[in-house]
Amino acid sequence: MTIKAQATLRTACLELVPMGHEHRKFTMQLDMDPEVMKMVAFGRPFTEDEALQVHTWLMGCATSVPGFGTWAGFAKGKFVGWWILALIPTKENPEEFMTIGRMSPKFWGQGYAKEGGREMVRYAFEELGLTEVIGETMTINKASRAVMTGCGLKHVETFFNKYNTPPPGIEEGEVRYSISRQEWLRKERSSITRRRWFSVLASWPPQLLLSRLWSFLFKGLPS
Repeated sequence: MTIKAQATLRTACLELVPMGHEHRKFTMQLDMDPEVMKMVAFGRPFTEDEALQVHTWLMGCATSVPGFGTWAGFAKGKFVGWWILALIPTKENPEEFMTIGRMSPKFWGQGYAKEGGREMVRYAFEELGLTEVIGETMTINKASRAVMTGCGLKHVETFFNKYNTPPPGIEEGEVRYSISRQEWLRKERSSITRRRWFSVLASWPPQLLLSRLWSFLFKGLPS
């Protein structure tokens, strides 16, 4: 693991800035939104005091381990949600790192959750040198599971916990997803190879492209 200061991250559509006190109103709005919270924690919106406690915890993640923390995501200057990369120690693994996020409903279904999640995974492996990243959600949370799959994580476990105030649907359990650095590197190499081929094909004149495609159908791609 590489120790470094939490950095501002940028993707094609997102600017991910380290969470600050100036972002408190955004995190609290999400935590007090019934639509956002129906499959999170208690299955109900947080009170103002609970939402404030969550923001304090999110801020604290940036100081527990250098380089880690919570990022507020903005698209064209508008807040879309937050992403976190934090140390969540367990008995089995005292150095387990988890990434999760929370999105504003007005930006659901636009690809931001997956884009931010992929950047968390890239940052974890490429810049921090982690060996594994996990994510967890309720079994019934199909949207969250789809995002984790889209970020390259795979389902490794379904588990059941008991809660004093269980959210609706928790009886179907919770799921854990995971990706290792080796798995991520393999996916990245494969993706780079595909992009290079598409770039080469796009640069060919139509006649040459048709000729090579015809050759591929009968002889396979040239080396």
